[in-house]
Amino acid sequence: MASYSYEPLPPIAEQGQTPPFTRLMCLNPGSGEQPLECTLSIIDPTNSPVRYEALSYVWGTERAENPIRCHGGTISITANLERALRDLRLPYLIRPLWVDAICINQQDVDERARQVAYMRLVYQHAGRVVVYLGPSDAGRKRAFARARELCDFRAMLLESLPESAHQATFPSQTSTRIDEMMLDALNADPQPKDDLTVLFKSTYFERVWCIQEVAASRECIAKSGDAEINFYDLLSVASLMEPLEIESGQVRPRALKLWLMVHHQRNREYRPDRLQVQGSIGGILLVLMNIRNFKCTDPRDRLFGILGITDEGLEPVLANMDVLITGPTLRAFHTTMQKTFAWLGKKVSTLGPNTEISRRNPAITPNYTKSAMEVYRDFTRFMVRKSPRVLDVLSHVQHTSDPTPGSHPSWVPKFDEPQSCSLIPPRLFIPGIPLTGHYRYFAVLHDCPLRGMPLEPNVLQLDGFRLDVVEAVSDSIGTDLEELREPLPLDQIWSQLFAFPLFPRPRLKYLGGHELLDTAFYVALCAGGSGLLQTMPHIVESLDNDRLKGVEVLAENAKHQALHYLTLLYGCTASTYQDLMPRPGSSVVNVEPTPVYYHMTITNAVLNKRVYRTRSGYLGIGPKFMKPGDQLVVLYGGHTPFILRQIGRDWIFVGDAYVHYWDLMTGQLVDRVRRGRTNIPVETFRLI
Repeated sequence: MASYSYEPLPPIAEQGQTPPFTRLMCLNPGSGEQPLECTLSIIDPTNSPVRYEALSYVWGTERAENPIRCHGGTISITANLERALRDLRLPYLIRPLWVDAICINQQDVDERARQVAYMRLVYQHAGRVVVYLGPSDAGRKRAFARARELCDFRAMLLESLPESAHQATFPSQTSTRIDEMMLDALNADPQPKDDLTVLFKSTYFERVWCIQEVAASRECIAKSGDAEINFYDLLSVASLMEPLEIESGQVRPRALKLWLMVHHQRNREYRPDRLQVQGSIGGILLVLMNIRNFKCTDPRDRLFGILGITDEGLEPVLANMDVLITGPTLRAFHTTMQKTFAWLGKKVSTLGPNTEISRRNPAITPNYTKSAMEVYRDFTRFMVRKSPRVLDVLSHVQHTSDPTPGSHPSWVPKFDEPQSCSLIPPRLFIPGIPLTGHYRYFAVLHDCPLRGMPLEPNVLQLDGFRLDVVEAVSDSIGTDLEELREPLPLDQIWSQLFAFPLFPRPRLKYLGGHELLDTAFYVALCAGGSGLLQTMPHIVESLDNDRLKGVEVLAENAKHQALHYLTLLYGCTASTYQDLMPRPGSSVVNVEPTPVYYHMTITNAVLNKRVYRTRSGYLGIGPKFMKPGDQLVVLYGGHTPFILRQIGRDWIFVGDAYVHYWDLMTGQLVDRVRRGRTNIPVETFRLI
């Protein structure tokens, strides 16, 4: 039997809007090992004549022995899709389904790009989305049953609470008490808990496309054989298991964190002072960071596959409206402006498909004629050039080998490679952004003429200034979390930077004379205390309202936790480290003395990185492949300084860094440079 020949979709109209045409599969009835048969018809999913279900599943690599029959032809499918269709097939009735591998002509590149743009609409307008988690087995049955029991238990607990608890001043405390009881219930029977662990380790929860398919759904169920459960109920159980599984190392925390973002998006409250794009789980860079360890057959889909769940993808007009703001009043005003332009963009878009205000930038438009490198490169340049021109995207560069000139520019993140180290919390520090003054743009670029296309696509030219030269670096610290469960050898790291020991305590001053050298070392190890935002998020409640105070509070708490680390693990006496003790009136959080907080903070900060010392004596942490002789550089628009390596007139981008230098990290030095109040020369760096 010959392969099925697809009927082309109606062309896109030159004027006015074209419906998002797609194909709908009707799965013919059958049972057992009877051949799979279907028919295809072209529909507009936003106005479908029949109620259909959309399938969310993992393709897999194994091909099915028998293709599915369609209109006298055949369509090749994977073995996992064959199992899903057999589980979904009804014995006596036709079942309308949308399945990407069948409803999209996978051999037509232009059609694939067009259909990817409609994907969210297909899942949004489906009667329900069916998440297929594999064929029926005893483990999945027990996992589904246990998840259902836990959800019923949570509902019972909520109903039993007095009215005062629902109106508590701190509702999170009530939620914490319920979570504790839920964890006790989860641990009561180890077998179903292990079954749930195996379920959440399945490849479905690490597939990029699945995120959008679930987030867009009106109703979503998980299915395995005949067993079914509401998918969001299943995700609520994942939130209970997260701390247990991260501790045991059985589930990657990033995967669970992303799915919990999806769960939160469905249940979040409306905030009039915040922009909340309907169906979005966050900004595009935030989502890209959290899917680095996810799997994707086509590396280009790491970007294309999340356009339907991110702010910039769902509201293209917002892609050029980012701005750095502080204070609730300005934030509320800017949010109102964003909502106004989003509304205006939707209205204008009804005039035609290519209306300028509503048109998605080509850099974030699916285009399968580009290579993965070109997709990532154009997206990176777009993120740098969009207002207000900040360089946050460059912090996503995480080289897995020593960067050298080649076909993949060193400044372009490889989003298809797993995350190898943590990111410094975005927009906490502002070394490349002046603390005061008004600037239309922060980053200064030179590689795009008036026609808007770069003359050298693989080169990024940015203004900035050199701060110092790297003189000494430590060994790369750890390769995985297992290596960092033991205390870090602080004295060994120190010995790779200095010719004198860390213990007994040296009484040398750090550069600038405001603190002792080893104190600066302890603060630099945890990136100025920024890692505490993960382990002790409550210590800073209003960073946006007072940035300088917030950064100071983080450093003070880092010193206090370092004191616990030194006294409890290294046997140091507190009286020797009085400068690490909280100052009177400081905002240090009083917690039970433990080395855990500082240990987690520094391991988050230095995993797969190096500690370095510059020629002038600055301390910091930087990328794994930095080496002596590299330059510590500030680029305008950067929320971190960067490590660059000069090759003739060009520069290799090695990665972002932290440097323990108050005036620099708080935007005061760049303020003076931009105003011409220093003798530091500004130059243009050609990144290749």
